[in-house]
Amino acid sequence: MKRLGVCLLSVSLGASALALAGGAAAETWKLAPGETKTYYDADFTRVDEASGLVVTRIAEGKANGPYKAWPAGKGPILLFALDCAANKWMDLGMDFDGTKGLPKGWRKEAKVDDISGAVGKAGKLACETKDSLPKVALP
Repeated sequence: MKRLGVCLLSVSLGASALALAGGAAAETWKLAPGETKTYYDADFTRVDEASGLVVTRIAEGKANGPYKAWPAGKGPILLFALDCAANKWMDLGMDFDGTKGLPKGWRKEAKVDDISGAVGKAGKLACETKDSLPKVALP
């Protein structure tokens, strides 16, 4: 019984460390302000310490939980990096099942004008709240 308790405590502490390191599986899909179908993942949105870029993900459809529960017919999860000061965004790809991380060299992707044109009001919100977002060292 003692070993089981230690094992469970180790798993719990390991999961907490992953969450702090930015590898958390937690997802909180929220409707972007003023939108009717576009959701952003509040738990995923963060600021990269090295570049100051905001990394976020959005999806259209019905927010009903983790990727595995996201209906395939609702479209992919879209990953973005936002350069709020320049009002530019970077396309980091699509994710269909929650296994996609940030691509190698993601900070060197081409920047495109007008954050709201691609990321919509979720991008505007991310930039407006940038100072309160978690700052993490991303790969």
